[in-house]
Amino acid sequence: MQNRYKKLIKDYPQIQLPSQTIPREIFSYQDVVYKKVTDHVLAMSIYRPKNSTASLPLVVMIHGGGWQSGTPELLKTLAFSIAAQGFVVAVPAYRLSTEAQYPAAINDLATALNWLTTHKAQYNIDTSKLALIGSSAGGQMAALLAYSQGQLKETNNPLIKANVLINIDGLSDFTTPIALHYENDPSKKITSASAWLGSRYEDNPQRWHNASPINYINASSPATLFINSSAKRFYAGREKAIQKLNFLGITTEVYQFKDAPHCFWLFQPWQTDTIKAMTLFLKKQL
Repeated sequence: MQNRYKKLIKDYPQIQLPSQTIPREIFSYQDVVYKKVTDHVLAMSIYRPKNSTASLPLVVMIHGGGWQSGTPELLKTLAFSIAAQGFVVAVPAYRLSTEAQYPAAINDLATALNWLTTHKAQYNIDTSKLALIGSSAGGQMAALLAYSQGQLKETNNPLIKANVLINIDGLSDFTTPIALHYENDPSKKITSASAWLGSRYEDNPQRWHNASPINYINASSPATLFINSSAKRFYAGREKAIQKLNFLGITTEVYQFKDAPHCFWLFQPWQTDTIKAMTLFLKKQL
């Protein structure tokens, strides 16, 4: 966040780093292990309000980082801010492309969701109400899990039934011209997407197709909120996804910042409005 802040402040002098101090009214459970892969331990952070003993809807947030970097810590402020509104919020780590290619991260996240279901009594979770939220690469993965319900050709995951998806600057389709222009840039030996997917598009177009959330939209898909920056490359496929969802009678909303950089959700002045938009949509749909 510090490095990104230093880059952005030149063009956005109003940018500010938010407070990451967890409020006293929030229970915080850190480094909760949910999976072990060989010698790698995968953990999550969980937040819930102290003033509620009732079972609360579950919100799972997935961090971004081009599928190759990032940690749950990136979404810490968003997570405890949403938890304060009456939700249990979990932010799982997952294997990055530097360790394992697609669909490993999807398998990890599905396991995290299954673990939370198994431990619902411990954290007072109402598993009948589930929202998936992801930012950037995390938005693409959240959408893939939500629309496919975890049932990808390359995986053998338990069924996932999300009621809400909030996609923050995440791709809906890897195969659109704008996505391919950046994610399959011929001037680069390897891109973030090709590193994760394990191939260039022209070498394995089916895998790029399979990893595109738009191809799984169906009548059971969740209500979807898109929150976006002013950079179209990061939400490639959004308009067609909206058309598909609307045709099926599924609620869609778009909250777009007119002049905001990618990663806007990590910084003020955009973070407050991002939290408000998410909270409003969650409370309407859950």
